[in-house]
Amino acid sequence: MRTLIIILALALPAASCAGGPRFLPPDDEPQTAYGAFLSARYAAQMRDIGASAAYYDAAFGREPDMALVADRAFSTSLMAGDFERADRLASDAAQEDAAGGVAELYALAANLADGRAVEADSAGYGPFGEIIAIMLGDWDLVRRGQAGAAARAASGHDLPMGASGYLLIHQALVLEAAGEFDRAEDAYRGADTSLGMRDYTTVLLGAFLERRGRRDEAEALYERQMARSGPDGDAEVAAALARVQARGRAPRLPTARQGAARAIHAPAVLLMSRAPVEFPILYLRLAQRLDPQFDRNTLAVADALQALELAAAARRAYEGVMSGPFAERAAISAAWLDFEAGRTDAALARARTLGVSTASPALRMLLANLLQASGDCEAAEALYQTLMDQAQAAGEQPDWRLAYFAGSCKLSRAGWAEAAPLMLRALELAPDQPAVLNDVGYSLIVEGGEVERGLDMVQRAAAMEPDNAAFLDSVGWGFYRAGYPEEAIDWLERAIEREPGNPVITWHLGDVYAATGRALEAGFHWRRALELDPDPALAELIRRRLSLGLEAGPVEAS
Repeated sequence: MRTLIIILALALPAASCAGGPRFLPPDDEPQTAYGAFLSARYAAQMRDIGASAAYYDAAFGREPDMALVADRAFSTSLMAGDFERADRLASDAAQEDAAGGVAELYALAANLADGRAVEADSAGYGPFGEIIAIMLGDWDLVRRGQAGAAARAASGHDLPMGASGYLLIHQALVLEAAGEFDRAEDAYRGADTSLGMRDYTTVLLGAFLERRGRRDEAEALYERQMARSGPDGDAEVAAALARVQARGRAPRLPTARQGAARAIHAPAVLLMSRAPVEFPILYLRLAQRLDPQFDRNTLAVADALQALELAAAARRAYEGVMSGPFAERAAISAAWLDFEAGRTDAALARARTLGVSTASPALRMLLANLLQASGDCEAAEALYQTLMDQAQAAGEQPDWRLAYFAGSCKLSRAGWAEAAPLMLRALELAPDQPAVLNDVGYSLIVEGGEVERGLDMVQRAAAMEPDNAAFLDSVGWGFYRAGYPEEAIDWLERAIEREPGNPVITWHLGDVYAATGRALEAGFHWRRALELDPDPALAELIRRRLSLGLEAGPVEAS
């Protein structure tokens, strides 16, 4: 079976479902704390974290002594990025130890951000909370002009085993602020080799080298990281490399609040792989409160919200990255969230604006992808072809996805004969991509007259992704078309176990059962396929099967 619409999986690192609608009109506010509390819970179920925060806040206003409500009001406000509300609620929430101590940490971060004294008490925090409290206290010393004292403190913290590594970025930045450059470099290099977030640590170490006038070393560092990452490397590393090659001005040493944000970002991101995503987001929001212009952190917030299917909040976060190296990726993600929420016109308008205003291939491919996903395959195909032509004119190897997506468009509109040059070009550019192997192989099986060759391709794809129902179906259908219906049964039964609601797989299994003499089961699956809302052409083919059986001839779905 072809996998024509896999654009979301290939174009973005993640996808999320649409955010739910607001469920109460503005003039229909709950009149009791309990009503507001129930509304807040329902808003959260509808994935509207902003509305949930507002209703928890209303409940807290009516019952300020309820610890649970104080906790929820603060934590949802912080999750939503409503810093004005979080500032107001933090003090009361801190008294209730809200969000595992994050409320108190937030109050400290807000004090540092606003130039007030930070009085950090590490008692009662978990390991990561303790680290963040320590960082905030040290950066308050820097803010007050006591960078030397901050450096001594940062170098001597006694943390639980395994936790001290998370202080490396913090120590490096504080030591640099204190002018202890040799020790700062040791800490930067230690972070770069040990923390598992190489793009970020490369940017920090490279900026330090640039500030020390060591541009050649910084350039070599950036080049090594870009070589490790490949063509889709980190945008900030790429921008840093371009800057140093152009002999641009070195980045400034971060201020106290900027340094604290960059220090907190590291344990927050590293915690993502160890704890439920909700909790690290709160730490990322602390960093955002300290430095709203720290785009790498804002992008991490948006990605985490998207992973939690909080689409509206994620879109707002992406839209906060308006310029700089990550602006393009944020714009692409925001456009896809519009599309997934059913706002196709808004998504296309956003993408067209981006595509017209920039020469960026990624943004123009976004427009083509959205055109294809919204059904305007002819326009998408033309844009993919233009991008391929531009790459070739520049002496570059075209992105395989351009040929594949253009071929998919042509395949759906005109069939294999017209699409073959594009699809085979995609296979040439990406010979081990399972989606390309599957789609080319399936097309050869059903339209290209090369069943054995196609069967070999789809088997390779299924070996790479053994739980992919479309690939399993392709192998089963390949065996059937090659004249081995008994071998096909196992593959198609495995496919239908994974996607029992797929009408094409269900129909295929019916044909294979019929070919092996299992007429009763064949009829059941053909009737079942009709119940699964197949497209009109496929429905007509299945009705022919029910009327004539396999004698209807070798029909095929598009």
